[in-house]
Amino acid sequence: MPRIAVLSDHELYRDGIVLILRQHGFRRVEGFANSGALLKGARVAPLDLALVDLAHEPENSEELGGLLRAAWPDLTLVAIGTRLQLAARAQDVDGCLELPTDGAARLQAMAEAVARSHQGPIKFAMSPEVAQQRLTWASLTPRQSQVLGLLGCGVENSKIAASLGISERAIKAHVSGLLEKFRANNRTELALIACRAGFAPAQSEDAGNRRRAGLSRV
Repeated sequence: MPRIAVLSDHELYRDGIVLILRQHGFRRVEGFANSGALLKGARVAPLDLALVDLAHEPENSEELGGLLRAAWPDLTLVAIGTRLQLAARAQDVDGCLELPTDGAARLQAMAEAVARSHQGPIKFAMSPEVAQQRLTWASLTPRQSQVLGLLGCGVENSKIAASLGISERAIKAHVSGLLEKFRANNRTELALIACRAGFAPAQSEDAGNRRRAGLSRV
C-alpha cells in the first residue's frame, strides 16, 4: 500500500482529499500544510506519492520538487489543479491530476477521479489541452512573465514600469504581446488569467527561462 502525502495550505480541502483517498482504499494517506511539516518525518517512513494542490499551495513547484526528491529520490510528484493552473505552474512534476473547476466542485472531481481508479492506479497523464496551453506559457519571455504576474495583482502600467525599471511604453508593448499570446481582448482578461493560474510576480521572475530550459518533468 503506497504512502501518500497531500500538500495544501487549505485545511478543509486538504482534509477532504485525505478523506476521499482513505474512503477509496488508500489507507496510508496524510495531509500537510507545507513541505516543512512533511520533511520533518522524512527519516521516519518512505513516501511514494505526493499530491500538490496548486490552488492552495504557496510553494514554487520546482523548488518543492527538489526538496522532496532530495528526501525521497523515488517519489512520484503530482500536481492537482485546473487546466490553467497546471499549464502555468506544474513545473518539475511527474504527472497531473486535472480538475475542471475551482471551489467546492474540486473535491467532487477529486472523488470521481479516485473512484475511477479504484481498480487500478490513479492516472496522472497530462491532457492534450494542458500540453497545448503549456506551449503558450513556455513561450513567455522573462520580462513578459514579470509583467503578467504584476498584472494579475492589479498593478497599473506606470507602477509596473517603475517596479521593473523600464519605460511605460515598453510595458505597453509587453502587454500587447501578452494579449496576442493568450488571445485576450484586454488587460483585464490577462489579469484574470494570471489570477486564476496563481501566477504571482515572485514565481514569474525567471519562470520563462526555466520553462524553456525544459526543467518540467511532465
